[in-house]
Amino acid sequence: MLLTCAGIGAFVYAAGTGARRGAGAGTTEIAVAITDKACEPATLTVPAGRLSFVVTNRGERVLEWEILDGVMVLEERENIAPGQSRRLTTKLDPGEYAITCGLLSAPRGRLVVQASTAQPHPALTLMDMVGPAAEYRAFLSERGAALAATLDVLEQAGRAGDAPAADKARRKAVALLAGLRPATAGDAELATLFGRMQTALAGEADIAPAGLGEAAGAFSAALDRRTILPDTMLAGAIGLLSPAASPEDIAAASGIARLLLPLTARIDPDLAARTRAALAALPKEAPPGEALRPLADDLSAMRKALALPETERRS
Repeated sequence: MLLTCAGIGAFVYAAGTGARRGAGAGTTEIAVAITDKACEPATLTVPAGRLSFVVTNRGERVLEWEILDGVMVLEERENIAPGQSRRLTTKLDPGEYAITCGLLSAPRGRLVVQASTAQPHPALTLMDMVGPAAEYRAFLSERGAALAATLDVLEQAGRAGDAPAADKARRKAVALLAGLRPATAGDAELATLFGRMQTALAGEADIAPAGLGEAAGAFSAALDRRTILPDTMLAGAIGLLSPAASPEDIAAASGIARLLLPLTARIDPDLAARTRAALAALPKEAPPGEALRPLADDLSAMRKALALPETERRS
């Protein structure tokens, strides 16, 4: 019993502190336990550099463990049998990553990789943008499909002369459209099509606005042809945070900020922490315009930090 308690204590100590030096020179060893529903611990804080994770399956079925950067799987260990441990050795840059915890349906954990004061922050490359761009594209695709379905409902309600149903669909479409506005930043074609849809939805005298479906189809097609990088996302998000920002505008801007926090933490951990605090401080009700200034300032700083050099854009 004494030996068992000592073993558990050693594991808890290693997991709680996040990391300890392993036998390999220059390698940090981290203990992680996974069950069907969680990681223990759910948040790991480790130093940047070469890392060796020892992943132990404390569940009752075969599980896997992954490190993710957005939607991209950076590293993984599959088929870890109950009671068994697998080692995963890798090198990670400073930043925040997600980790799968047992079953893929279980809540993800956090892996915070900290830079040392002597270690320079890595310069961003186009490859660093792939994960956030893909995740944002998936969001836009999902939001666009929801908008198209809502516009169909609006059209059907208009044909049936059902004003209450049309009004409900119109209000939902306005909210969904607000989330797509940041994607139009710097693109005249998208901005024009967005404006057409916005104007049509504002024409409350018409139960089923004419030309709305056509504009929505053209907007989706133009959106599919565009790759949106973080600085463009942030330009759109900043544009939403005007004194007249609606709750939908604030939600869309906040969503982009949260999407880009892990990448920001890799370059400027202090800025990422400040932005996270600004997001947490937003009231549930739509705040007055002045209350949005700290978040807008942080997003401007994020845009500058995440902008790619022109040489990378052309590569």
